[in-house]
This record gives sequence, C-alpha cells and structure tokens, in this order.
Amino acid sequence: MAHHEKDSPTTYLPLLRTSVDRLLKSASALSDEDVRAASLLPGWTRGHVLTHLARSADSRTRLLTAARTGRDLPQYADADERNREIEEGAARPADALVEDLETSLRRFLTTADGHPQDAWEVPVRWLGDGRRPVRGAVGSMLREVEVHHTDLATGHRPVDWPDFFVALELETTVQNLRDSPEAPAMVLRADEDQVLHRVGAGGHGPRVSGPAAELLGWLTGRTDGRALAVEPSGALPEVPVWRS
Repeated sequence: MAHHEKDSPTTYLPLLRTSVDRLLKSASALSDEDVRAASLLPGWTRGHVLTHLARSADSRTRLLTAARTGRDLPQYADADERNREIEEGAARPADALVEDLETSLRRFLTTADGHPQDAWEVPVRWLGDGRRPVRGAVGSMLREVEVHHTDLATGHRPVDWPDFFVALELETTVQNLRDSPEAPAMVLRADEDQVLHRVGAGGHGPRVSGPAAELLGWLTGRTDGRALAVEPSGALPEVPVWRS
C-alpha cells in the first residue's frame, strides 16, 4: 500500500489523537445531570452518544484485531446488539461514561498505532457493508469522534472540525449524493476551492455556497445552513438524511 495517500490511516492517526483529546475534555466537564440531557440526535441523551462512541471504538479495535490475527471477528454481531449495548450503557453516571469512553478510544489508538503496515488492506466484516479493507477503521473513527462531539451539544461545531477532515469528508459526501436517487438537483461550491459540484438529476438547480465546514455541517444535518448562500435566493434544498 502507498502510505503517502491522503486518506492513509497513518495520515489520519495524528488528527484522531487530537480529536480524541478534545472530545474527552468536553466529556469530562459533563455532570450526571448533563449526561441525562438531550443530545442533538433525536431520542438520544448525551449518555447515548458517549456510549455509542465507546462501542464504536471497541468495534473498530475488533476489526483491527481480526485483520492482524486472521480471526473472523465481525464489527458487531448484528445491528440489534449494537443498539442494545448503547441503550444499556446510556444511563450510567458521568464518570463511568467518560472512563469507558477514554479506555475504549485509547485502546483503539494504541491498536491502530501498532497495526502492521502490510495489514491495512486486509478485508474485514463491517456491519451492514460486508467485507471491506480494515484501512477504513481510522478515518471512520475520526468521523465518529468529530461529528458526535458536535452531537454532544457542548459547543463543538462544524467550523471546529479539522480542515483536512472537512475536505475529505465533503468529497465523500458529495460523491454519495451523486450516487443517491434522493439527492435534490443543486450545485455545491466551497469558498476554499470554488469548485462546482453538481448533484441530483442533471446537476441543475440552485447553487449553494459557503465555507466547506458549513457546507458539510448542513449536508450532514448538523447545522441548519443559515451560514450558506443560495442562488437564486430562496430556501435551501431538502437533502437526504446523512448516514454516519
């Protein structure tokens, strides 16, 4: 594998370490009352978000272990198990939630750091996606940490997401919209590069522009898009629900 690739796991790891530190700082400031309060995700408290992040880290540690050892370890047994673990863990006290989160994230970072360079392309069993190379574990963990940090509603906004992450994730999100029959016709343009991204039927439709982080925040449902400009002026198009 060529490790100079922009989405190489080794490129993501330093960013992920910083993101983890920022997340843990926010989480550590939460009281027992705070973790019972609503997150930005419908039906989920902050306790649900913190538990989901911990189990997400564990699931990716499992995938790395599978790739390294040759054992057949799925990311999760099934979606029901994943959801049950989140529900069962969500009501714990704040200190238990944070300790679990820190342990799981640090274990993942340590495992990823020591992963053999020749084992990043080994296919493993991802939930819902079948077999894909394990190399996606690090970049997807960064996505989980950054986006769900925002979902904690502690002040971490899309404009706080790392520029490198925003650029790559916007590229991926635009490509997914191009592949989606539900995507509205529109033209997206980030201020940073001025490149026109046409999505939806025929690629015609309003032009939506603004900072890349604000575009990504809107496309992922994390902001209402009020920082974006629409030409011709009017309401923002309705975008399909983003899958994290």
